Amino acid sequence: MNDFRADIQGLRALAVFLVFIFHISFSSLPGGFLGVDIFFVISGYLISGIILSKKEKGNFTFTNFYIGRLKRIVPVYYIVLIAVLIAAIIIYLPSDILQLRMNAFWSSIFASNVYFSTLDTYFGASSIENPFLHTWTLAIEMQFYFLLPLLLFFVNKKWLPTLLIILIIGLLGYSLCGTYLLDLKSQMYFSLPARIPEFCIGALFAVKQDYLKKVGSTTLNCISAVSLIIIIVCSFLFSEKSDYPGYLVIFPCIATAFLLVNKVSFINKKILSNKIAVHIGELSYSIYLWHWPIMALYRYYKSSNEFNFSEIALITVSTYLLSLFTYYTIEKYFRKTNNVRFFTLFSIPVITLGLLTVLLPRINTYFYKIPDKYSRPVFGLKSHSYDFKEVESFGNLIEKRDSILLIGDSHALAYKNILNNLGKSHFFNFRTVTNDRYLNIPGFTEPDFLNKESFIQYSKIMKATTEEIKKAKVIFICSVWFDDLPTLPSALNQFLGSLDSSQTVIVLPDYPTPDNNPIRINRDFIKNPDSNYKYKIGYKRLPARIKKVLERYKNVHVINIDFRSKLKDIPFNRDTLMYYDKGHLNLYGTEVVSKEFDEEFMNGINKALQKHK
Repeated sequence: MNDFRADIQGLRALAVFLVFIFHISFSSLPGGFLGVDIFFVISGYLISGIILSKKEKGNFTFTNFYIGRLKRIVPVYYIVLIAVLIAAIIIYLPSDILQLRMNAFWSSIFASNVYFSTLDTYFGASSIENPFLHTWTLAIEMQFYFLLPLLLFFVNKKWLPTLLIILIIGLLGYSLCGTYLLDLKSQMYFSLPARIPEFCIGALFAVKQDYLKKVGSTTLNCISAVSLIIIIVCSFLFSEKSDYPGYLVIFPCIATAFLLVNKVSFINKKILSNKIAVHIGELSYSIYLWHWPIMALYRYYKSSNEFNFSEIALITVSTYLLSLFTYYTIEKYFRKTNNVRFFTLFSIPVITLGLLTVLLPRINTYFYKIPDKYSRPVFGLKSHSYDFKEVESFGNLIEKRDSILLIGDSHALAYKNILNNLGKSHFFNFRTVTNDRYLNIPGFTEPDFLNKESFIQYSKIMKATTEEIKKAKVIFICSVWFDDLPTLPSALNQFLGSLDSSQTVIVLPDYPTPDNNPIRINRDFIKNPDSNYKYKIGYKRLPARIKKVLERYKNVHVINIDFRSKLKDIPFNRDTLMYYDKGHLNLYGTEVVSKEFDEEFMNGINKALQKHK
């Protein structure tokens, strides 16, 4: 098992090629993510062989194994993390830098798979701009490397195949249950237990490879050819819509395992062992580390997910050159250093990474001096979503408290300051509690949410909202009315039906939004005269399915505002930025809207109240 296997390097090259193409263009190779599974099977196969071989010779020690893994994986990994943070200091805007720091922290301690499973899905819009997203695979590898030696060392080799099969079947069952029955697809994707079967398949084939080789060379050639075809076909047939890992993972993993034991087959000797494949395979770890951050940072900077031909060429060349550099200067060097020198030198990137992570926001502000009122939400946060601390009151607070409530999603958060300004001018006040994405009305259940944390937060918000709804005579609602929430109409119907007929509901108009994040394109809050970007503005109407529900109730009134009449230069107003991202007005933007449309809003509100008297 310690002999150099050129074909395994070729298999690594295939794996990183699949991942690279998938990340460049998700539609070109929709199942290219299975390259990661190939890496997991290779790791299980090789590490099991090494540990068992040393165990038989009596020279295996846990200390040497773990130090060897550290030397192999961590130095170049930390160098890449440092490089990404340095680039992010210049590229990232202050509004996003704190989230990046959090991602960097979890990645640095090899726990990013756990953290990312609580956020967007692997295939989500925000994920493709996260330069640390790919570190989840390294986290799983390191976690598995901690467990595998315990299994192989303390279990008799005679019982290993049986135990490995039990683990494969049992944990595949866990993955299937999580994916199909509990609808935890994202959590399963990042889950160590759900991925252990892939390593165990490699380990099982390592243990039983002598038995498998007895089938004959002709059969081995056929098996290898079929295995390679299966991997290629799966990389085209699988996609983000596939229930993965689940049972589908068996096909590429078994195919990979057969290629690993068939080192004398035509596929292994002629295709996987060619010089180019072996060269790419040697660089595969560095390629894997570099390619995604380059793509993600570029996507973030240009606020676009697609790459043209010249950009693909630039990314490919940059990835190759950086990988070549780190392979020869970092990877190969640290593998050969003695332990004392290793830990002495390794302390430098550890300290550097720690300092960069801590100081990241402070250093970033030297490059972007954009006041918070233009770059992030700053008003009404104590009564909103994850920042929720209490129900807040705004408007003319000198007068007695009015029985008015504002609820809704993140667009209702912007309306807090709009209504605050209107309230001060027209002598009314209101109380408010809002939530991100999910409108804070009763009727949603846990399957409606992207993750469990969002459901828990919604439940917390609803406790406060329910009490406020009971006391309110007038309820303002603002929402994006997301199309991907199929239960929204029924929840809205349930909510409106539960209200007393004396309670008035006023649906506020959703404000227009640009097609791209203007603060990223402009890189400042004052309009850049050199920018030629032409924004497409979306003027939203109530979806038909929502309008149909609202029309059933006489106490519900919809305000319509013609935002086109006065906002002529969205996302700017008099060369000043009105949005902190492509979907939300900043504080300045809310001040502009409340001032420019004061009369229209008050006419709509008064008309609704008069109708319901």
